[in-house]
Amino acid sequence: MSLPNLLLMSTVLIVEDDPVCGRLTCEYVRAGGYQALLASDGEAALVMLREHTVDAVVTDLAMPNLNGLRLIRAIRESGDGMPIIAMSGTNVDQLDLAEDYGANASVAKPVKAPPLVALLKRVIEDTETDWTAAWIHPEFGSVDRHAPEGPNSKHSAGTG
Repeated sequence: MSLPNLLLMSTVLIVEDDPVCGRLTCEYVRAGGYQALLASDGEAALVMLREHTVDAVVTDLAMPNLNGLRLIRAIRESGDGMPIIAMSGTNVDQLDLAEDYGANASVAKPVKAPPLVALLKRVIEDTETDWTAAWIHPEFGSVDRHAPEGPNSKHSAGTG
């Protein structure tokens, strides 16, 4: 585990319309050393993303109001490159489509704790590594990951 991860626990937004599955997924994520927030659908998730600093999203695909595919698209269209894991038990055929929409990974339900936490750790670390390599300029001592110009902005790292 890297030094920043020891000092700052990542926050994961779980988006799941089934209350039992949502609570269980939150327990898995917390047991893996992450903070967890729970939203009951995509619309609630978008509100939480505006109100909280979130480092990753784990979303179900089949939900009322705003489904997981539309949520993934909305996150990506906002320019946020945060890691997203799609999960589904009923729309397993849409998991590949979720990755086409911008999910970093996908998993079929039922999900067990160790594989989910391992996948979450991998996508968070991959995203942090990619972002750090692309966006930290030698003259700066630190970078705000949630600054308006993030890894998906149209500006390149060497301009300015």
